[in-house]
Amino acid sequence: MKTIRAKIILGILACSLVTALIVGILSITNTIHITENDAVESMNYYNMSVANGLNATIDGIQQSINTLSDLVLSDLDAKKFMSDKSYADKYTEQILGEVHTFAEKTEGAITCYVRYNPEYSNPTSGCFLTRDSLSDPFAEVEPTDFSMYDENDAEHVGWYYIPVKNGAPLWMDPYENSNINVYMISYVVPLFTEDGTSIGIVGMDIEFSMLTDAVDSINMFEHDYGILTKADGEILYKQGEEAGENMADLDSSLSEYSSFVSSADHSEDALTYHYGGVKKKLVYHTLHNNMILVLSAPASEINAESYRLIYSIVGAVVLALIVCVIVGFFVGNGLARPINDLTGIIEQTAQLDLRSSKNGEKLCAQRDEIGHMANEVRHMRGSFRDMVDSFNEVERTVNASIDNLDTIMRDNNQRADDNDSATQQLAAGMQQAAASTEQIVQNVAQAKDQTADIYRMADDGEKDSAQIQNRAKEMEYQSGQSSEKTHHMYEKMREKSEDAIERSKAVGRINEFTESIKSISTQTNLLALNASIEAARAGDAGKGFAVVATEIGELADETLQTVDSIDGIVGEVNDAVSGMNECIHELMRFLEETVLNDYAMFLDSGKHYKKDADYFTDVMTEVRNGVEMLEKNMHEIEAAAREIHRMAGNSSDGINDIADKSGQMRESNEMGYSKLSEARESVSEMMKIVDKFNWR
Repeated sequence: MKTIRAKIILGILACSLVTALIVGILSITNTIHITENDAVESMNYYNMSVANGLNATIDGIQQSINTLSDLVLSDLDAKKFMSDKSYADKYTEQILGEVHTFAEKTEGAITCYVRYNPEYSNPTSGCFLTRDSLSDPFAEVEPTDFSMYDENDAEHVGWYYIPVKNGAPLWMDPYENSNINVYMISYVVPLFTEDGTSIGIVGMDIEFSMLTDAVDSINMFEHDYGILTKADGEILYKQGEEAGENMADLDSSLSEYSSFVSSADHSEDALTYHYGGVKKKLVYHTLHNNMILVLSAPASEINAESYRLIYSIVGAVVLALIVCVIVGFFVGNGLARPINDLTGIIEQTAQLDLRSSKNGEKLCAQRDEIGHMANEVRHMRGSFRDMVDSFNEVERTVNASIDNLDTIMRDNNQRADDNDSATQQLAAGMQQAAASTEQIVQNVAQAKDQTADIYRMADDGEKDSAQIQNRAKEMEYQSGQSSEKTHHMYEKMREKSEDAIERSKAVGRINEFTESIKSISTQTNLLALNASIEAARAGDAGKGFAVVATEIGELADETLQTVDSIDGIVGEVNDAVSGMNECIHELMRFLEETVLNDYAMFLDSGKHYKKDADYFTDVMTEVRNGVEMLEKNMHEIEAAAREIHRMAGNSSDGINDIADKSGQMRESNEMGYSKLSEARESVSEMMKIVDKFNWR
């Protein structure tokens, strides 16, 4: 039979184990889900930031070449171009300086060229500027002779005919220029008249490292890497891989890569695959030149934070179980010790030993249910002592009466009246003994009623403790949910604010464009001044041209004034962005230092509240079990008291019989002595019962 202490320890351990398993499993499941989502989201944000930087470079290149193409078309006379093949060469000399300027200003440009439709120009018409490296100046070389190649020869003249057939600006696939050993990518803009006639193309070859350097700088994880691919999955660039390899060749799970990246529904998802026996995940973003930037990393590194959290949770659960065992041991000892002491007193009472116990006063001094039970047991033992004293008094009275009866029977006739009186006194004493035993029975019944009250209170306490425990669990759950939502909101706001701050830096690029416009306006002023001087030299023939030159100069001045206004507005925007950054940082600091700390304290209070509720539930259950045992013992004590009452009643009946026959004593001394013997035997039996009690 297990002791109460063992039951309490096992109960606490079982509840703690079940709770720890439930909380641990839920925590681990939610941790894996949340951290994986956060990791994928972080990868998406990181990849997006790299893609935004690449898009800024791509947009700058496109804008430069598109502006150059608009400049080429702005002053070109389409009718002269289609009617005079020498016009293209003359027009090239006119715009050559602007082509040089755009080539120098375009970031990463290795070549810059303007070529014309060979149907309306000479085979080598146009201009071709090139340099060996970004640090060298541009040099003009003779363009490719179209007459040497067929227009279907994609290897030699595909750079011209493919964009023309495409009918729109086009990014060509990267290729290696073996002459200067530089890997390049081309952006070409076809030129058309208003009626759709092809004029030619404007294009630049950009050093591919302008894009690949950003890919090489990716370092979100220890073993991650970036990839540039086409929409069909063909790899354009990846460290350690040959260009032209397909994503599907890395792993069979990437066979649907092209359809995956072309779907907008998957733009925020991560694709899982295996490469070299390692499980990996990738995210992607489509660039403005239709390339796809892929960020790939091992799943083990992506989920590293999840694993650390899982280990922490398991450690906390094990530590909590150890603490619960220790607490259960001390709590079990604390509860079992007074109950064992009280049980010893009850066993002593069951053995009719009514002497004082050394632990009795300490138990009665306790202000709890055990103290209440100890006081009731003390009252019951006091009643038993009173009953034994009454029995002793009756014994003395009966013995005295028997002695008197013996004396009287020697002179039966003379002492008959005295004998009657003695028997009456004996009957009265036995009635008093019966009344005392009745009082004992009543006291025991009252103790039973009080025990039932204790049982009802313990049962009610157990029900209340269950409600408290449910409320504690709900409080702990709600606190955990609120804390997780606040953490998630804080991370979201932090990432979005960082992204907004990063985007705000794009305002600074406006200054670069305004400086370019100022430079162009200054050059335009110089050109207008030179034109005015030349017009003045030409005399009357140049007056019309002088008016145009003057208008151009005024337009350049207005452009400078407009650019100055834009600079002022950009300054105000920068101030506003700085103010916004300060507000965002202040808000994030408030969330981190105040709101998250408050939720952490609230969650901790919920855990302590639940622990107290569990302890209260266990205590009430043990009290209820103890009261059931006490009630059983009270039933046994009541049965013993009723037996004593029955024996006292029998003794009283015997004495009454003696009184009834006292009148017959005058007729027969033998009969009187016989009755006297019966009285002595009854007193002897009663004293045997009394002798069983130890009360002194």
